[in-house]
Amino acid sequence: MPTARPPDLAVVVTTKNNMRTIGQALQSVRTIAARIVVVDSGSTDGTIELCRSMGAEILYREWDNFARQKQFALDCARHHRWVLLLDSDESLEPDLKEAIQRVVLEDDPRSQGWMIRRKVWFLGAWLHHTFQPEWRLRLVRGGSGRMVGVDDPQLSYPHNVHEQLRVPGRIGRLRGICRHDAWADLGDLFARQIRYAQLAADSATRGGSPINVLFNPPAAMLKQLVLKRGFLDGTRGLIIAVAAFNFTALKHTFIAARRLARTG
Repeated sequence: MPTARPPDLAVVVTTKNNMRTIGQALQSVRTIAARIVVVDSGSTDGTIELCRSMGAEILYREWDNFARQKQFALDCARHHRWVLLLDSDESLEPDLKEAIQRVVLEDDPRSQGWMIRRKVWFLGAWLHHTFQPEWRLRLVRGGSGRMVGVDDPQLSYPHNVHEQLRVPGRIGRLRGICRHDAWADLGDLFARQIRYAQLAADSATRGGSPINVLFNPPAAMLKQLVLKRGFLDGTRGLIIAVAAFNFTALKHTFIAARRLARTG
């Protein structure tokens, strides 16, 4: 197992008002990052002060959408050999941190990027089945990563929420887990769902039909509960399956409402 600090690894994090989890995110990378850059879009809860106290460099950018915000963060570290992109509610478990440290030290010239496996931490425990497996490209060579998202023709269904990071060339998968501590509680979960459903509806090119409103929500719930075997996660899995129903219903309802507003 490597013990030296990896050469030229920059970690970039985007955030706004996330005192709850960003400390853990930064703590999980402090020993392996040569540089930590936090791109903030107007925090007022102490997030900026906490990040500075942990040695992070703070940059401000007004938020317009997720893809452009993350692209800005990646570009700030483009001169580094490797760049790790994290959300402020994500942190590295020890096995993933070791895997990242190893591949950066080895610096295989054939590799352009590495995917990591996210796993949700919810109400004090792991969700072992719901949303699994969830692989995300997060470790890329500096200057090679490009975010695709809203209004991008490379996405089959471009929208404001589920942006993607892409690199040209070979991509591998790292062992270990990235902890995704997305929601403080149920109130936080449902509040975020309303926001994300509105964002998704703003740029949706399809959906919102009566069939979508009636049938897509139960399909989303059954996918998490049955196909993903969320029932094995117990009550937490059931809650998330209901939340999947709720988000899908909200999204298609917002799309339908916007269509009505346009047509009168």
